[in-house]
Amino acid sequence: MRFRKLTAVFCWFLLASTAATGAEKENVSPIDKRVDAKNIDTLQAEFTQTKQIALLRHSIVIAGELYMERKSGRLAWHVASPIRYSCLITDQSLTQWDIDSNQQVTLSVDRYPWLKVLSQNLKDWFSGNIQNMSSGFTTELAEKREMLMIPRPDNRIAEFIKSIKFHFTDDGSSVSRVIFTETNGDTTDILFKNIRINQPIPPEKWNVKPN
Repeated sequence: MRFRKLTAVFCWFLLASTAATGAEKENVSPIDKRVDAKNIDTLQAEFTQTKQIALLRHSIVIAGELYMERKSGRLAWHVASPIRYSCLITDQSLTQWDIDSNQQVTLSVDRYPWLKVLSQNLKDWFSGNIQNMSSGFTTELAEKREMLMIPRPDNRIAEFIKSIKFHFTDDGSSVSRVIFTETNGDTTDILFKNIRINQPIPPEKWNVKPN
């Protein structure tokens, strides 16, 4: 249950950065020109997420796989260790399963309209679509392939998040690492490896509950 809550909180962080308006998208920042994000149709990667709790000097590490398919609007987040948990997000619903309860729960976009925003923002964040992500943040280049995003005061996420730092792959095609620094000093560091872009995704990866 703890890991399901961690993933839910992480998704809320992503949701809090709503998509940019048309006017904001017209103002292309220098970062968009420096990071040459490719046209990503599918993305697959392994991830390790480390949550460092400042007050307790304690860390929680989870690992798994991420799958994204732009055309269908699907994104799957499978945690493999130390406990099994899966979450499938589409333009129409969010479905999750965990080994503790062995229950599959689905939330519909008809009842929870924010799911559509969540789906789009997740695809933007993981594919490195900076132009859409920049709404609600000030951005600056830290290094050639690093970008620091700081929530604007009127952004809801500023109450919880101090900054978000993105590391991009050498060819600038996708995000390789994301570091969240919270206002209470906690950090969440998500490292992606074995990133595959525009390769077919096995159908079974869209199953929320293991067979």
